[in-house]
Amino acid sequence: MQQGYYVTDMKRTRLRERLDGLERSINSGGDVQRLAAAGQLASLNSSIGDLVEFNPHDPTKYPRVGGIYVLYDISERPLYIGQGRSIDKRVRYHFDKFWFRPPIVQSASYVRIDNKVLRERIEAVLIKFLKSNAVINKQMVDR
Repeated sequence: MQQGYYVTDMKRTRLRERLDGLERSINSGGDVQRLAAAGQLASLNSSIGDLVEFNPHDPTKYPRVGGIYVLYDISERPLYIGQGRSIDKRVRYHFDKFWFRPPIVQSASYVRIDNKVLRERIEAVLIKFLKSNAVINKQMVDR
């Protein structure tokens, strides 16, 4: 398991409630029939990991798991939500961007989600949920 330090209890509880609600809504929606037909229903019900914070400016601490990650500014506002099969590779992709420097990006957290379909669906919902607060996201944001 990737090392990291855990986020405050309140922040972790709020995100866990949102993720649990998203997982329930996804599992009860039309995607279930499509996934069952594709034989992927068992993997959709796989567990979602804990919210773990990591230092976005220390590449040796990047999580090497699949999941969703969030980049926060100095006041802990979520600026960017991303997902990938390897969070490590995805965050490294942002490392040289002009906006990736502190205090624009100050901290980060991730949730391990191995299932690609579930990861992509939750990412899309989270971006739409945050609307214009996801300042750096260009896709799926209603501006």
